[in-house]
Amino acid sequence: MTASFTLCCKKFRLFLLLLAFFSWQAIASQSSLEINSAELVATEEGAYLLDADFGITLSPALEEAINKGMPLNFLVEFQLVLPRRYWFDDEITSLTSKVSLSYHALSRQYLVNRDGHQLSFTSIQEAKDELSHLRNWQVLDDSLLKKGENYQAGLRMRLDQSKLPKALQVDTLSSEDWNMVSERFRWTPALNQ
Repeated sequence: MTASFTLCCKKFRLFLLLLAFFSWQAIASQSSLEINSAELVATEEGAYLLDADFGITLSPALEEAINKGMPLNFLVEFQLVLPRRYWFDDEITSLTSKVSLSYHALSRQYLVNRDGHQLSFTSIQEAKDELSHLRNWQVLDDSLLKKGENYQAGLRMRLDQSKLPKALQVDTLSSEDWNMVSERFRWTPALNQ
């Protein structure tokens, strides 16, 4: 009786170990977007530039789609609001930047196109590294700001599913691989007014 109980416990532990391993594999292979940091930097001309760092994980299915020639288009959305206590927040500015990641089979280069500026890379990892850093995006002019107010900034990055082929858009509704949206990153920037 004791021997069968011990054997049963060993099988159960093995089952739990395999379950944990395959669960980890499923989670590790999913696509994800997250915002690691964001800040507004003032210039001498009275403008503010946005610098941000993203964590981007592409599933094997998305990497395969890129390697077969399907571009992935991302939207980076910035918003600055003046919070109101008893009314809707006052929107100061709202901007969107477009970024795409694609593969050019003829030259065997990965291309990152950010608002009309294109860079090429030999590996998908180099292209993802470029995609995960946003620098010197002019998002605000200090003439829009009022002295003494505390503003709240928000940033989000997402895969633009409307740019995917129509046949794939239906499949993306239920797929975690294609549903890439970061949580909205909010902070109170130190604006020199």
